[in-house]
Amino acid sequence: MLGVAKRWLRTKLISDRKFAERQYEHRMGKALNLQDPRTFNEKIQWLKLNWRKDILTQCADKYEVRNFVQERIGADILKRLHGVFGSVGEIDVNQLPGSFLLKVNHGSGQNIVCPDKSNLDWQQTAKLLNRHLKRNLYYLSREWAYKNITPRILCEEYVRADGQPNYDYNFYCFNGMPRFMEVTKDKLGSPRVGMFDLEGNLLERRYNTPPLIPPYIKPRQLDKMIEIAALLSQGFPFVRVDLLLVQHKIYFGEMTFYPLNGLINFRAPRFDEFLGSFLQLPDNAQG
Repeated sequence: MLGVAKRWLRTKLISDRKFAERQYEHRMGKALNLQDPRTFNEKIQWLKLNWRKDILTQCADKYEVRNFVQERIGADILKRLHGVFGSVGEIDVNQLPGSFLLKVNHGSGQNIVCPDKSNLDWQQTAKLLNRHLKRNLYYLSREWAYKNITPRILCEEYVRADGQPNYDYNFYCFNGMPRFMEVTKDKLGSPRVGMFDLEGNLLERRYNTPPLIPPYIKPRQLDKMIEIAALLSQGFPFVRVDLLLVQHKIYFGEMTFYPLNGLINFRAPRFDEFLGSFLQLPDNAQG
């Protein structure tokens, strides 16, 4: 156990740049080019190290981003918020609704879905939430946007499609312009994922999950979602705007600045370069 603590301390003490270079070479099998980045992954690494604005902290914070969305779009696309808590001890589970979603505001993928409170193991849930609260993604992966977020627990409305599949639309936006969308169709916990252009043409499938097989049928709300993504992404060199479509209603998901921490193993390396060609790095770096 002491050896693990020493390794963690050594990792914490190295610079963000050195951490990024080591992690990139280990995961991608090649040196990280920060002098003249060309690929999408390289440019995301450059942004992590150089484009550090306070607005990133607000928009990576799953609680504070609600104010950002409300100012730019309005509150209609926000899920209902049942409660905000600074610790697990503040939560009275008896006061929560019959179904809900619990998540920490400073994490990624740390969601606890509760479709039926009567089946919830609260003791186990509390342990998990305490673990999530202590985890800071900055020290694990040097994703700067998460560094200064004050940890909280959110209890949100649980939205469901009554047996129909949920669709997540993750819009890749470059300088306020949505260019591509990653679509996830999830029915009964069996997701299928594909990346498309905005016309619905399949571009790339990069995950191990089964592909979303063309032809992809565009929803009638797609133009509205593209409009929302464009408004929310104004002022950012790159951001992925995640929206959820449930029973024809659009919900805001989150804003993601470093997809998979800039370590995406594309099946075709040329696709990494293709995506990178849309990302124009800013001249003014540190905030």
